[in-house]
Amino acid sequence: MWQILFGADAIARDEAVRVLQASFAKDNANGDAFNLTFLDSHASFSELQRSCDSAGFFVERRLIVARYYLGKADQRRKRQKSDDEEAEKLAAYLPELPDDSDLLFVEDELPGSTHPVLQCARKDASATHLREFPLPDNVFAWIHDRVKTKGGDIQPPAAQLLSTRINRGNKNDRDHLADDTRLYLRKLEMELDKLVPYALGRSITVGDVQTLVQEEDVADIFKFTDAISQRRTAEAFTVVRGVLARGESPLVVLSMIQRQTRLLIIAKENDRMTAQSLGEKLGMKPFPAGKALEQSKRFSMTDLIRAHRLVQDADEAIKTGAMDDVTALDVLIAELGDAHK
Repeated sequence: MWQILFGADAIARDEAVRVLQASFAKDNANGDAFNLTFLDSHASFSELQRSCDSAGFFVERRLIVARYYLGKADQRRKRQKSDDEEAEKLAAYLPELPDDSDLLFVEDELPGSTHPVLQCARKDASATHLREFPLPDNVFAWIHDRVKTKGGDIQPPAAQLLSTRINRGNKNDRDHLADDTRLYLRKLEMELDKLVPYALGRSITVGDVQTLVQEEDVADIFKFTDAISQRRTAEAFTVVRGVLARGESPLVVLSMIQRQTRLLIIAKENDRMTAQSLGEKLGMKPFPAGKALEQSKRFSMTDLIRAHRLVQDADEAIKTGAMDDVTALDVLIAELGDAHK
């Protein structure tokens, strides 16, 4: 059996992977350490094939989890001949996958429609190879369900308040809506991890949300951008360390920088617009739109495009395990400071 697990709700996707791993471990209590394999985008096709073809050790089944393997060419942003060759080999191999091997591809999104593996999945009508975890239709219901899975309860007004305390991103930016939603849900999840134990078994109230969840402040990312634009790298480090000290994860901070970089590129492209007009175009308030217009003037478009690529490199380094999240963030800040000269 092989499946591609993908979608904007990365929390539900990763939880599904953990459930499958736990079920596998339960069924293979005496040998799961030898029969559970994790691969990333650095793995070659031969490594993947070897993992799938190896005989089980004291058990009948093997589980192979390959994260960001199919999207590795997109992560590099440049297709290589070797990528195409490996994709063709993989597509040809999958129908011959041993019956005792379960192979899971874990991706943020599906590869392009011409990818051989995706074509292989759609040709095989006898099996379900694609398992999507889409954007939640109702964020209030999503919050309620997440609280329930954590053993708690939340009052509807509290769920509504929580949903608005966190910046959801720009709903009009369809190209990045999934990325923004992943960040939004991740931040909500972090807040719920604080609220549920704080409520001590009772329903989470509006007062609890007001006490524990600060309304998201865009000031920090503006301070960070100001520091980078003026080559004050030490100050940029200080701002980011302050955000981390408040409990934000490095991956969330990276996503904030990524979103701001995109915003500055859009502002640079529309530098003749007013803050009001840009805000209306992006579905945001005039103040952050005006601030973006102001800050974009301190960068050239070349600077901003390079910064965008550096953020992508940091994201890839974390997802592939090349660097831990804090180190990747530190390297990014240093490189951004050097990029604007």
